[in-house]
Amino acid sequence: MKVGEINYYTHSSKTNCVFVDNKKLPLISIDIWCKAGSSFDDVGKNGTAHFLEHMIFKGSNTIMPGEFDHKIESLGGISNASTGYDDVHYYVLIPPHNFRESLALLTNIVLNPEFNPNEFNKEKRVVIDEIKQQNDQPDEKLFNYFLKRVWRNNIYSKSILGSEESVLKLGIQDLEKFHRNHYTSEKICIAIAGNLSKNIYQDFEKSNLSAFNKKGFFNQSSFSQHKNYKSISLGRTGREEINFDKIEFSRIFMAWNIPSQNYQKYIIGLEILASILTVGRNSRLVKVLKEEKNLVESIYVDINSGEFGGLLIIEACCENENLKIAEKKINEIIEGILDYKNLNKDEIKKAINIVKSNYFFNLETSTQLTSFYGNELLWGRKYSMKKIEGYFKYWNNLKNFKEIIKFLSKDKFTLIVTPK
Repeated sequence: MKVGEINYYTHSSKTNCVFVDNKKLPLISIDIWCKAGSSFDDVGKNGTAHFLEHMIFKGSNTIMPGEFDHKIESLGGISNASTGYDDVHYYVLIPPHNFRESLALLTNIVLNPEFNPNEFNKEKRVVIDEIKQQNDQPDEKLFNYFLKRVWRNNIYSKSILGSEESVLKLGIQDLEKFHRNHYTSEKICIAIAGNLSKNIYQDFEKSNLSAFNKKGFFNQSSFSQHKNYKSISLGRTGREEINFDKIEFSRIFMAWNIPSQNYQKYIIGLEILASILTVGRNSRLVKVLKEEKNLVESIYVDINSGEFGGLLIIEACCENENLKIAEKKINEIIEGILDYKNLNKDEIKKAINIVKSNYFFNLETSTQLTSFYGNELLWGRKYSMKKIEGYFKYWNNLKNFKEIIKFLSKDKFTLIVTPK
């Protein structure tokens, strides 16, 4: 798929950038990415990264609270941000003729936030309300509990939002320290996508991004959490049973350790395998457990991969009386594909087409393009689409599946949940 002309570029401020020039897109997305997700929160400071994302929109040393949103909207644009486990990004979507002013506004608030005490206290209440809303959703609360159990105490075991207790303890100095340590030149990149004229490139090069060219202080706490990221594995294996409040159906969770996002070939192969297992009525798990035997209300496989580790997760919802037989059937079906020769070329071809479509359909807008290419550049992956297209061809060969089936042959963690 041709998404547009891709150009990688280093600004005079030493900021790494990627441009995606697509003449069919009327609006331009400017997206600033930073290696500053919740997994970088200091010990005992869970929720810092997400709280900082909120506060950054509250203004800077030259922009008053509420002024950024007003100015971007006046320029015909919109803005948003998102914090994940590994990274955070801030973007605006604007008309091309307002590119220069929008870029200046966005870079100013991201790099020079002003932590007004009144705004800090107001936003702390907003974040705590967000945590309460999350805790009022039983399914989300249960999934967070499952992640905490399976990862135990590593960097992916805690909620991105933090807890009420941890956020209440945060002070302005905690946000300032996190920003100083993580919003630095070596941890930031910019992605820009849309109909990019020569003026856009010229305006970008002339823009003052000197604030990007700063170094963070060495942070022993953050470093110690991530230095062994290549070896992060399941914190827990075996099987547990619990009762849980306010859920309608019983649950079966199973998790296997898989490689990090950096092993893109394997991740795509696992996404294809996930499709074989649960996408469509004739997929392996859905056909037996739902269509033929009516043992489950729903079942799906999620490839939950991060930059420092990943999980293949099976989640099934069922009536309590079907729990044992449903768990048994899932295990039987997984055991059946441990010999890759039991897969067939038709289901592989179908799954490849489904996964490929998902990748390409998610690269149709300016914001989708900056989200994909910005994230890839941040973590050192260039020219990803060319490689991804090659990986789809690679997994078209049945024999290659033995390389990923091995992950399902390792010990897993199973959590069985019944309503209280």
